[in-house]
Amino acid sequence: MNGDRAGAHADLFRRLKVLVVEDSGEMQRLLTALLASMGIGHVVVALDGARGLAAFAAECPDLIITDGAMTPMDGFEMTRRIRASDAGQAANPDVPILMISGHAGRENVTHARDQGVTDYLLKPLSAEMLYEAILAAVSRPIHFVETPDYRGPSPRRTLDPRRSES
Repeated sequence: MNGDRAGAHADLFRRLKVLVVEDSGEMQRLLTALLASMGIGHVVVALDGARGLAAFAAECPDLIITDGAMTPMDGFEMTRRIRASDAGQAANPDVPILMISGHAGRENVTHARDQGVTDYLLKPLSAEMLYEAILAAVSRPIHFVETPDYRGPSPRRTLDPRRSES
């Protein structure tokens, strides 16, 4: 990460509350360390989508970072349920959701988009890619649509998976 850019956004990042939903202890530690190195003020960790939903309601995060493949509830279903939640609750159903996955196939990315994922990041994850995705998600909100069957980022938008630069 460019130190000047990181410094310019330090106050924004310090105020963020981020919910990390990840079942792998190793990935939890990596994400927590990366977020701490960016100056993220508050990180909450949940082990699966069901616990992520509970943490979403209890903690009202500014951003969610989730794995796609988890049991008993995966990140796709958790995202769908967050987007469908009642906007009258304290937690914001329009919260940016970044999905991290090792699956680059178009069907996975399209499924993530259709559930309401804001951005799709491919493993292996770099600090620079995560930083850029967080900054984009919290500083450039995307347009949301709401229909009887869907609430979230426009399902017609193009969502391309982000890859780390080699």
